[in-house]
Amino acid sequence: MKKSLLTVLLILSLSASAFAYTEHNIQSANFIAGKWIINDNSTNIAAYNLGDHITRREMLKVMMNLSGKTVASTCSWKFSDMKSSDWGCKYAESALTEGFIAANSTFRPDDSVTLIEALKMIMQAKGIERDENTDWRAGYVSKGQSEEIVDAGYFEYDVKSTRGWIFSTSARSYDDFVYEEPEIELEPEIEELFKSLLDL
Repeated sequence: MKKSLLTVLLILSLSASAFAYTEHNIQSANFIAGKWIINDNSTNIAAYNLGDHITRREMLKVMMNLSGKTVASTCSWKFSDMKSSDWGCKYAESALTEGFIAANSTFRPDDSVTLIEALKMIMQAKGIERDENTDWRAGYVSKGQSEEIVDAGYFEYDVKSTRGWIFSTSARSYDDFVYEEPEIELEPEIEELFKSLLDL
């Protein structure tokens, strides 16, 4: 019996956490959309594709928009794998001009972005310098945590980042972003069950 009760509590807890996480990403996406960082899909939340990974091409657009730097209107094919007809070319070359990315021969626009790559790009765009550390990744994480851009605790460097995580982290880089904690309404029967379990 106790195992069953614990299972119910665990399911309720996980469901509430998942709801709060999704709600945070939605609020973050709407916030940065209001800053003209990404397209506004507040009336069609699914179009944010919060759970999808993001490509380097897409991330450079987010990065340049976050930085507020001027984006060139044309491209001169500085990366062999990005033609001037590629919409992302102007963002990549503008990022190169600003010193945000290295002058490599290729850009790999369709590669996914990892958590640490995304964090570095966001912090560079906002002019936040990393902490001194022999491991540059640890320097960005420790600074990001002290600035409360990312949560304290263990950080997975090489996990592919989702769009939702990037939107959330970008929003948290703004001083005026305030997350409004959602009220979770349970069905009356579930709420009564939850209360009775807590009284055990």
